[in-house]
Amino acid sequence: MKIRKILLYISLVFFTFFVSGCGVGDLAAAPFRVTGAVVNVITPDVVGDTISGVGDVIDKTIPF
Repeated sequence: MKIRKILLYISLVFFTFFVSGCGVGDLAAAPFRVTGAVVNVITPDVVGDTISGVGDVIDKTIPF
């Protein structure tokens, strides 16, 4: 019985995150942001900022 309650609560939390779209755009944009930060160390800031900008555009484009 306790396991069912725990599974119910976990599924409700995941459902809430899924419906609210918690971080889907951030998750898709994360590789671009990390790559931009790494490239900023090696190359001029303009190149890394451009790559990070792609991540920002992806984050704003994905509506959830």
